[in-house]
Amino acid sequence: LSYCVIMSSKKNKNKAKKQAVAAVQETQSQIAPGEEMFYMAPDPNTKYTRPSSMAGKIDDSKFVVVWPANINSYKTEKEGRRVCKESCCEDPIVSEMSEVCTFFKLVHVIEPFKMYPRESGVERPMPGRVRIMLNNEDGSPANAEVPTRLALMRKMGELIPKMTIRQKRIEMENTKMAALAQHHAVTVGGGGAKKKGGGKR
Repeated sequence: LSYCVIMSSKKNKNKAKKQAVAAVQETQSQIAPGEEMFYMAPDPNTKYTRPSSMAGKIDDSKFVVVWPANINSYKTEKEGRRVCKESCCEDPIVSEMSEVCTFFKLVHVIEPFKMYPRESGVERPMPGRVRIMLNNEDGSPANAEVPTRLALMRKMGELIPKMTIRQKRIEMENTKMAALAQHHAVTVGGGGAKKKGGGKR
């Protein structure tokens, strides 16, 4: 009898473990490509250095800073946009901005949980910012194609819409929104049917 109890206990533990793993995998599968970092512990001091080999070897306090709002075509100048709308893109995220910096071989630091002061109280804020080393120690541009912050922001606005990871992210977000809308419609419709049934009674 004791042997059966032990075996049953082990089975229950293994079953619970499998369920926990399945729950984690399901949660991870719902995270859009390129947004994984936004689902970590929200410590505002979290940093990711690119390339990672430079972590701890640089002083990023002297780097230029670019926020998503700076290149967001939906933002006004008062809300933080820093280039003309034609040179911006719609709702960029820091991982996409980082891809542009990597493309130009710029050392940079991602701070995914920093919040743009002008977005306090905004319904859908875009978290994070990127610190970029635009100049070498001797003052020369790290990349002649993007010698200034303004030039880099324009390149971000140009290149981000063409990214595969962005297109996949938008497709996944659209799929989620459609699923939520359908679920809402079914829920509301089901509620209405019940009320009608109650009235006939």
